[in-house]
Amino acid sequence: MKLKPNFELRTVCGENVVIPTGIENVNFDSIIHLNETGAFLWREAEKGEFTVDSLTAALLAEYEVAEEVASKDVAAFVAKLQEQKLAVG
Repeated sequence: MKLKPNFELRTVCGENVVIPTGIENVNFDSIIHLNETGAFLWREAEKGEFTVDSLTAALLAEYEVAEEVASKDVAAFVAKLQEQKLAVG
């Protein structure tokens, strides 16, 4: 799976937000706020192909969290990406 092109993570007034870029994506309903962990996962996903397992491994390497919790949270994050049509594949 990959992130859809033309979306960028930005920090605006101390908040992590994913914003659409390019004229075809101009829709302010698409701005998504991310917490610190969500922003970390987005940056990991920006690196290229990713899976729930690869993002879970990155999360476990970065944060002290139980594997079961990390896997559940990453699965929810990826499901949200798919729901919002921010990920393809």
